[in-house]
Amino acid sequence: MPVYNLYMGCSVPANYPNYEAAMMKVAEAYNIQLEYMDGVACCGSPNLRAIDYDGWLAVNARTLAIAEKNGHDIVTPCNGCFGSLKDVYYHLKHDAKYREKINAILKKEGLEFKGTIIPRHFVEALYTDIGIEEIKKKITKPLDGVGIAIHYGCHLLRPEDVTEFKPEYLDELIEVTGASVVEYPLWKQCCGATVLPVDENLGIRLARDKLKSMKESGAKYVTVVCPACGNQLDLQQLGLKESYKEEYNLPVLLYPQILGLALGMDEAEVGLGMNRVPADSILEHLTG
Repeated sequence: MPVYNLYMGCSVPANYPNYEAAMMKVAEAYNIQLEYMDGVACCGSPNLRAIDYDGWLAVNARTLAIAEKNGHDIVTPCNGCFGSLKDVYYHLKHDAKYREKINAILKKEGLEFKGTIIPRHFVEALYTDIGIEEIKKKITKPLDGVGIAIHYGCHLLRPEDVTEFKPEYLDELIEVTGASVVEYPLWKQCCGATVLPVDENLGIRLARDKLKSMKESGAKYVTVVCPACGNQLDLQQLGLKESYKEEYNLPVLLYPQILGLALGMDEAEVGLGMNRVPADSILEHLTG
């Protein structure tokens, strides 16, 4: 049984209990043990990094050091948390002087960053540690080939040498559920979530362009693995309908919701009713 430190971050427990519930049900189905971490702080993505770089390094190094004491890799369902933890892990592994500086701060709590555990995204752990073949064995209600566009999210893919996450991981995780992946031109573009507080018009435009690219490419649904991205692409559809008179009707599902349904879970178990753009139509595409 794989065992991980579970770093939830702030956004998922505050805004997306359906993400947490679906992830925990999927983990249970594959005998993955997720142990909630105690005493950890917000990762500070992206605001703390912009105003206090050393503080951002220290707070994430502290989380990594706590995980090292627990002896298991970290998994998180949030792209922002994953990006912060992986970036700090990479930085401190490759910069001895900074590592020494940050460890001097951590020493006050009896902690030390050694780089002995790796921060992972939950879907990455699914792909690499469980594997596509094992995932497939437990699917009882595959989808009927319905087209799903993937929004990977900036912090999952970039910088590539730091995150070490390949888009193909998520492609295969979608395909194993029986769905088909819809390719669209703006697949690398930001959804605008982190831009929104600084430039609302630009943030809305980025989401609009992204949704339009997906829709025009034939997608019936969207999947995300990040609460901020999910909120942006889901919520902005309501605003675009009001301000632009444009209806995209693209339900935005978190990946564990899709996999959970394919595993035979019901809509309540994966929190389908919490999606702002109604997503219950995906039930019509389940077979078996």
